[in-house]
Amino acid sequence: MGDFFKDLVYSKADIVNFPSGIPGFEKNKDFVVVTIPEYAPFEWLVCVDGSRLRFAIINPLLFAPDYSPNILTEHLEDLSIDKPEDILLYVIVTIRENPLESTANLIGPVVINREKKIGKQIIIDDERYSTQEPILRKSNDAGLN
Repeated sequence: MGDFFKDLVYSKADIVNFPSGIPGFEKNKDFVVVTIPEYAPFEWLVCVDGSRLRFAIINPLLFAPDYSPNILTEHLEDLSIDKPEDILLYVIVTIRENPLESTANLIGPVVINREKKIGKQIIIDDERYSTQEPILRKSNDAGLN
């Protein structure tokens, strides 16, 4: 999979700037969101500043339809969002070899203003969620084996 990102083609207009970086990776500011059909519904947040940094991401509503993090207005101020349709919401995923063990960080949603290409990982204070929320629940696929 590493080879796929090596020849990544994108335009300047695709770059999403994270002014504060991502917690733990504050120096990395410029990313593109990459969709690889065979990995759907996962997408990739790929750093384009020369580092090999990338994160698997997913729209949390695909596996947690009732996800409604306590995002405060001040969290969004530096994203310059004019209308709700401009918001793209993702969470960072840890993909494990056993898919049932893959988890998502619901405490740190990634919010992107799709119009202005500004992004931010917001750390929310919400005990309903964890940083390692299972994406696939065993009960969901009980009948699939």
